[in-house]
Amino acid sequence: MTQALNAVGKQLAGKIVATQFVVLLVASLVTITNFSLQSGLGVLSGGLSAVIPNALFAVIAFRHAGARANKKVVQSFFVGEGVKLILTAVLLVLALLVTNFNPVWLLVGFVLTVIMQWIAPILYLKST
Repeated sequence: MTQALNAVGKQLAGKIVATQFVVLLVASLVTITNFSLQSGLGVLSGGLSAVIPNALFAVIAFRHAGARANKKVVQSFFVGEGVKLILTAVLLVLALLVTNFNPVWLLVGFVLTVIMQWIAPILYLKST
């Protein structure tokens, strides 16, 4: 039973990350088409600053399952969230310092991807 619940959580997390990535790619392509390659790459960089840490969180958070492993489950979520927050900050700072992308486009990609993180679960959860 607990393995089944863990599998459902892993599947949902995978779908959310995949949805974020697809929306990010579409947004980047639309930006490249309507503005410039530089702008589209800025959107992509900003979005990847959210997608990569979110994917890593999903891997770490769903490592353990079951009542016997309840401390490990909670610890995995805390560690996963900490890694996600730190990696997000590092990737955003790197994108701002190392590239010459307009910060507005980086922020557009980041915000769009984070919003998809909130919306995607609604798309995949069955209504009761």
